[in-house]
Amino acid sequence: MRHLYVHLPFCTSRCGYCAFVVEVGGLERRDQYVVALNDELALEIGQLANSLDTVYFGGGTPTLMGAHRIAEIMEMIGARVGPATEVSIEANPETVDRDTFAALRDCGITRVSIGAQSFQSELLGALDRQATADQVRSAIADARSAGIASVSVDLLFGIPGQDAAQLEADLTAVEELRPDHISWYELEVKPGSKLARDGAAVDDDFTEDAYYAIVERLEAGGYRWYETANFARPGHECRHNLAYWGAADYLGIGIGAVSTIGGMRWRNAPDFAGYVAAVTAGDRPRRSHEQLDADTRRRERWMLALRRDEPMSLAWAGPPDHPDEIGHLANLGLLRCEGDTLSLTRQGRFVQNAVLGKLMEYV
Repeated sequence: MRHLYVHLPFCTSRCGYCAFVVEVGGLERRDQYVVALNDELALEIGQLANSLDTVYFGGGTPTLMGAHRIAEIMEMIGARVGPATEVSIEANPETVDRDTFAALRDCGITRVSIGAQSFQSELLGALDRQATADQVRSAIADARSAGIASVSVDLLFGIPGQDAAQLEADLTAVEELRPDHISWYELEVKPGSKLARDGAAVDDDFTEDAYYAIVERLEAGGYRWYETANFARPGHECRHNLAYWGAADYLGIGIGAVSTIGGMRWRNAPDFAGYVAAVTAGDRPRRSHEQLDADTRRRERWMLALRRDEPMSLAWAGPPDHPDEIGHLANLGLLRCEGDTLSLTRQGRFVQNAVLGKLMEYV
């Protein structure tokens, strides 16, 4: 495997939309966790290629670990990381400054994904975000001045209470800041999140209009709409996520981390104490396993690859469950068939899930 994901779960608080595997507080356990990651990696290192294409530090708030602990983890991977390896880290703006980014650059980080979510204080408050809009701007400037090769910003639309003027203000802020990469997701009110408990709802009519507006403006600004919710200046596409969308195998380490290898997928239990105890004893952590049969992998290839803006090889993806729908969807202007490849048209990309629902049994 040429792709490694490292889960760093620590956060100072839980955002209102968050249903991820996080550890709120407990920062005194960070050193213990780094040792545990080393123990798990020692158990799995033989499954990694000698030369990794991508490494991704996700969370949680990975930058809460401090650059010196990130450097320790990078040392564990050692010679498998080279000049051509993309090494990404997620960052919350209130946890970083120029010195932090410089230290991260020095230990091998090439790409940073800054969690902005919005530049509007009312919306940041609705999401229970800790950073202010000014801190987001400062983080972007600091990452650039520290020499981070690629700077990405994460944003949300469809936030409860968001209106067209606030979306316009966020679009204007992005146009002014010109990050190398933008991930702009529609907010999902996930079960278990504070927003779900509060009964928050997303305005579907607003989100549809917002999505069109985001795509139009970012493309007009020179960004490539290379995946459903991702936009990049040329050469700044996220290679780690491209591997996911290409259904590549990957190893994940840390609590709650997922791995997919061949016909097997497993997820480490989100149990900090149990994780540390197991790997310290030289055992693999408690995991849930899913055997992936040929139909499951085939359907996943369709679901993932059609998120891209590039044609999908049918020889690689396999047949859809309902091949008779291809001609119908093509006649509607939603699919484009060329030789042995298939892709969504521009119109089709805006209704991707509906198209997949016609072609596949489940997505």
